[in-house]
Amino acid sequence: MLSGALLKDSFDRPQLDTNLWSRPQWLVENHKTIGVKIEDGHLLISGLSRPKGGSHQYAGILSKYFRDTDVVLAAEVQVQSPFEGSGRIQHMVHLCSGDYPDFFTEIIFGKIAGADTPRWYSAYVARIWEYSGFGTYLEPTQPATERENARWHTVVLTHDGTTSKTQNYLVADGKWLPIGPEHTVRFNHTHVELKVDVNVPNVPIRTIMDNVRLYPNPAHNPVTIVVYTGVSGGKPKTPIHNQRIRILEEGSKQLLGDALTDEGGEARVSLRADVLYPVAARITVSDGTTLIAQARIPRKDVDGLYPGDVWALDLRHKRE
Repeated sequence: MLSGALLKDSFDRPQLDTNLWSRPQWLVENHKTIGVKIEDGHLLISGLSRPKGGSHQYAGILSKYFRDTDVVLAAEVQVQSPFEGSGRIQHMVHLCSGDYPDFFTEIIFGKIAGADTPRWYSAYVARIWEYSGFGTYLEPTQPATERENARWHTVVLTHDGTTSKTQNYLVADGKWLPIGPEHTVRFNHTHVELKVDVNVPNVPIRTIMDNVRLYPNPAHNPVTIVVYTGVSGGKPKTPIHNQRIRILEEGSKQLLGDALTDEGGEARVSLRADVLYPVAARITVSDGTTLIAQARIPRKDVDGLYPGDVWALDLRHKRE
């Protein structure tokens, strides 16, 4: 009935979706030789670097603005740029409250300066003009996996809208590895920036991004499941109150959450916060002992079950 996802894009259109993304002039002027396009169903940021200055030499895209601040940002990244030359070469997934005050958090693969070894790290601005992680690495950093060019990596940025606590992660082998320290960033709204920052000339920059999604924080945003059985004589044809709803991840069979329906047949199911969404899910309805019905939600790219979703189960069409 309603998707909880704020933004989801698998870049399958022939052109960038201008309802979601834009490339303002400030993201063009610094690097007119680094372009952005859709290629083979991915977002490609590429070109020979010709920086005009030395400080913030960004190229990329930014999303529309969203009022929600209790969010999770996830994206898939493949970095194919070389890291020769002395200077800053960064590939960034960035969650921002801009334009002013321009508070943000970001996860980066690259290097800050000199002959640094490329690595995964975080940076953020939580106070005006104080850019933590821009000049020195913030612990914990993570070394390169040595497979950045050969495989995709999933990155996650979480922001608690109540406490403003923020943490960034690299997901590797099913584990969420913290990238940078937990920090506090106050947002008044959010948007996403996918970009590079390079102040080294003549570097053939190439980074690919895909399956970008911004969705409600599962810690505070349950899924709503509505059970409907039809009406006869002013009452539901079969019971809809106190029905047990369980949501399981389809592949692992792990329980994501469960709850009881209210008298209107609605259940608000809190989901596990340590799971990356969307997921393929199986929803079951029971009276506590007997299974009454079940339904499946498939997952493909950025489509599937998200926190904040509303799903209706119409049991008038239930197959026995």
